[in-house]
Amino acid sequence: MRLYSILIIAAACLASAGTAQAGGSLKDGPMPGPPPGRCIGGAFAGPYAGVQLGFGSTRSRQDVGGDEFSDNDKGFTGGGFGGYNVQCGRVLFGVETDFNYYGTDTETGVECPTCGSTPLSASFQSSMDWFGTLRGRLGLVGDDHYLIYATAGLAYANVDHRFETNIGPGGGVLAPPFSASSGGTQLGWTVGGGVEFLKDENWSLKAEALYVDLGSDDESYTLTTGCGGTCTAHVNWDDSFWVVRLGLAYHFNRPETVVDYAPLK
Repeated sequence: MRLYSILIIAAACLASAGTAQAGGSLKDGPMPGPPPGRCIGGAFAGPYAGVQLGFGSTRSRQDVGGDEFSDNDKGFTGGGFGGYNVQCGRVLFGVETDFNYYGTDTETGVECPTCGSTPLSASFQSSMDWFGTLRGRLGLVGDDHYLIYATAGLAYANVDHRFETNIGPGGGVLAPPFSASSGGTQLGWTVGGGVEFLKDENWSLKAEALYVDLGSDDESYTLTTGCGGTCTAHVNWDDSFWVVRLGLAYHFNRPETVVDYAPLK
């Protein structure tokens, strides 16, 4: 009777061990494959970081009492970026941030050289030193070697605005001329897209275009020289730019297990 009980207990232990191994809880036992539909890997999945270099064009516009002025300037941009991708078959979801040098200067205004012995003028200068973005990415992967994606999100930049004039109340001449600066870090939005090619298991090359709108900056400048602090100029600044750039990225800790998904229909 005791031997019969021992055999029953042993059989139960073997059954429990088999169940545990099938569930993957034994240290040396084989792990089961992932259930269908889970996003655990892919050619572009995981964290990455890289550097980029490109070219851009800035447009600065000013509105002063209904009169509009605008100017454009072009410049080079370069910086670093990093992000994380989740790949579900051919569909990729990601988040990316970047920080870049970008130097442009625009200047526009009015001048009246025949308004007397001293020419009357007003100028608007807008300069940019750097910008950054925080964006989401949505794309499609083809043949595990290339990615086509759209991207959009938050943009920010350091912009300096400078207003200078020697025009006083009633069209008179200010002596000395008035000048004032404003600006700082401005927030806006960005949208764009690109294509990325996986060169080997860890390196990828991308080409990307972004449009950045930094919104409006309304400033009031009080002309204290020659008008007793009662003369105020209201200027609405509007800065936007686009950049086209190439980037080289290194992909860290790419998952070794890649799940095969059925093609999109």
